[in-house]
Amino acid sequence: MMHLPVLPFRRYRQRLTGFISSYFNFGSRAILVSGLLALTCISAGKRLGLFQLLELMSFDQLTRLQPQQLADDRVLIVEITEEDLAVLGWPLSDQVVAEAIAQIQRFDPAVVGLDIYRNTPQPPGKVSLQRELQRENVIGIMNVGGRLDNGKVAAPAGMPSERIGFSDLAIDSDGVLRRNLLFVGNLDESYYSFPLRLALAYYPELEFDLASDGRCFSIGDVIFPALDSQDGGYQNIDNRGYQVLMRYRTPHAPTKTLTISQVLAGAIPSEWVEDNIVIIGSTAPSLKDEFFTPYSLNQTSDLMMSGVEIHAQSVSQILDAIAGQRAIYQFMPPWGEFLWLLGWTLVASILGWQIRRPVLLLMIGGGLVLAIWGIAGLAMTQLIWLPTVEPMAGFWLAMGLVVAQKSLYRSAYDQITLLPGREIFLIHLQQHLEAQLTAVDRQSLAVVFLDVDRFRLINQSFGHPFGDQVLRGFARRLAAALPESAHLARMGGDEFAFLLPVYNQATIDKLLNHIQAELSKPMAIGQHRFSISSSMGVVLVHRQSIHKPEELLRDAHTAMYRAKALDQYRYEIFASTMHEEAVRRLELESHLLSAFEKQEFLLHYQPLVCLETQKILGFEALVRWYRQGEGFVSPGQFIQIVEETGLIIDLGQWIFQEACRQLTVWQQQFQRDDLKMSINLSRRQFLQTDLVEQFAATLDALGLDGRHVQLEITESMIMGDIEKAEQLMDSLKRLGVKLAIDDFGTGYSSLSYLHKFPTDTLKIDRSFVGRMDASREDQEIVHTIISLGHKLGMQLVAEGVETDLQLNLLRQLGCEMGQGYYFARPADSSRVPDLMANPSYL
Repeated sequence: MMHLPVLPFRRYRQRLTGFISSYFNFGSRAILVSGLLALTCISAGKRLGLFQLLELMSFDQLTRLQPQQLADDRVLIVEITEEDLAVLGWPLSDQVVAEAIAQIQRFDPAVVGLDIYRNTPQPPGKVSLQRELQRENVIGIMNVGGRLDNGKVAAPAGMPSERIGFSDLAIDSDGVLRRNLLFVGNLDESYYSFPLRLALAYYPELEFDLASDGRCFSIGDVIFPALDSQDGGYQNIDNRGYQVLMRYRTPHAPTKTLTISQVLAGAIPSEWVEDNIVIIGSTAPSLKDEFFTPYSLNQTSDLMMSGVEIHAQSVSQILDAIAGQRAIYQFMPPWGEFLWLLGWTLVASILGWQIRRPVLLLMIGGGLVLAIWGIAGLAMTQLIWLPTVEPMAGFWLAMGLVVAQKSLYRSAYDQITLLPGREIFLIHLQQHLEAQLTAVDRQSLAVVFLDVDRFRLINQSFGHPFGDQVLRGFARRLAAALPESAHLARMGGDEFAFLLPVYNQATIDKLLNHIQAELSKPMAIGQHRFSISSSMGVVLVHRQSIHKPEELLRDAHTAMYRAKALDQYRYEIFASTMHEEAVRRLELESHLLSAFEKQEFLLHYQPLVCLETQKILGFEALVRWYRQGEGFVSPGQFIQIVEETGLIIDLGQWIFQEACRQLTVWQQQFQRDDLKMSINLSRRQFLQTDLVEQFAATLDALGLDGRHVQLEITESMIMGDIEKAEQLMDSLKRLGVKLAIDDFGTGYSSLSYLHKFPTDTLKIDRSFVGRMDASREDQEIVHTIISLGHKLGMQLVAEGVETDLQLNLLRQLGCEMGQGYYFARPADSSRVPDLMANPSYL
């Protein structure tokens, strides 16, 4: 016996949630699934006959709402009432019937129909009745009952078959007469209904013909299609023979009436009889010849209709059809009913998905359900039966299904970005971990946790609706930057996570750098345009490792916070199993602690050039670390460690002292008192309480005028605490130093505070300058920044100038200074004299 592996309940729940979530990736899929599922259920219910009774009730109600027609002048009913029975008795004698027919014949009727059975003599008057029944315009009646060749009630004796019609009626399962059985049989053996015989006798010149397909017959040029077993609201009814749906002219007698006593007395208006059809039959309730009709709301005797009135209704319907009037009900073909039902289920699904307020949804849904009934009522005026209960049921079912799916969707998917949520992401991660354990060619995985830098400032500055737009745009851009194999989710707030199948760290480094570059491109929301940076934490999952999804997400989240604490617009890798990486980092930290003692730190300088005069105006000091025996260490590898360990405080002070000392040397060497030095401040330095005192002591010791020193501060440092930043900047200005905002244009809200800060220079970020020669939009951004700086009385420095075209564009836009590889790469102090003596970069 095989035993299935026992999985924890959580595993089953996750897999079930994952299966369900696969339907809800997009609203359109939920709409389509709900509509089709409702359509399937309703179609199955129709096949089982679940809706027939309700459809018939709806048909009856719509019938009662239709306008009544006038009495048919072509037909006259000679009724046998309760009063007539009291006088003449029952059954009527042959003599009474014969006299009544004779009286009617005096006024030249077109047809006389005897709607009472005369299969046995009722003396006296047998001979008189036989004589009257031999007239060519008299139609008799029989009841075929069960088998057609063994009828229960025979026709009057001696009457030819072509003047005999049967009176069998097709009654629905609820006891209501809605169908009209007109013909049974074929060309060899045929049986005509009593109303059909009367109509054919009324139009003797018209030929009756059966169609070859056996589903319709014609009288002259008029076709009578047979009722199908599933037409309208029917489901698998007995449709043998040729049936049509009864068109009732009125709730009561459809024609003028005379009592048989009036006829026997000769009180007959000639115009009522001449060239018309006269039907003799009983309307006395005591004879139990009454039927429920669509007008019988409560199926009480008050609204029942006698057999002779039913036959008169049928005759009137046939005559109207032959005369070219609308009298035969029409029905949608099966494909038409399918589209009718499908359309309403899809409409309900769309409404259920789009409308969030339950009350509004119920109001609109109720209105559309009434619209279904109203459309069916209008169609009924044209004798078209549209099912109503099926689309109504399908409408509510589809709406309920899509609302239920939307509830599940909202619990698993983010409603702003339409991305999967935390639970779905953990399910995907669990599936990849399980597949990784069983796959032969297993590859590593990377779990990345991403946070949008300074998103809180967006909400504070522009409001949460604007922030939602930013998140939607950011999510679209992030999804576009990721490979197809990635799984992206929103964790909440401004946090996202994605799963990447990778092979090595080089791959992940390349991919994350590409993602950050794509995300940092300027984004336009309404009239606002800005760049968005992000901080990411990465966990690399190796093939030989066993992990839990929650722990991996936690580690990635921790790594993201580490990246954000060190600096924004970066990623930090957390890999607990990568021992070599941890050892390398510890060794690097250990070397950093001794770097000051070994004097491994040095400064490189990049010239600041006046774009108009092509003259060097100063330099920017950039720290470098040269490890003996290993060469230069990339700033990206050690700056974050210096920040994290707190060494940046001492390093920053050394950078300031060394840069200022070098500036005094060059001022004397080149006889250039106007030379200035730009020095970057770190975030931790900016928060240092004695920063101003330290800088003041250095300037006093060197005898350097503070106006020749420019401190570069990033926007993020300023916006962290605006009030403290303004106080610190005012204190620095009192030293006489210049202040510059570095990487301007990559922040969000500094524009609204820029005029408050005592800044002297704006440094245009290299991301804009580098794209000027290829992007008209970036040219406009640079132009805007330059115009803004000039209006605020600031100087402009363009970073990252690398081409002639960029240089010329910056000149045309009025930018004063620039720096970049076009002029010179950062170099140690020994190369500066050559640059000053021979500025080959110009």
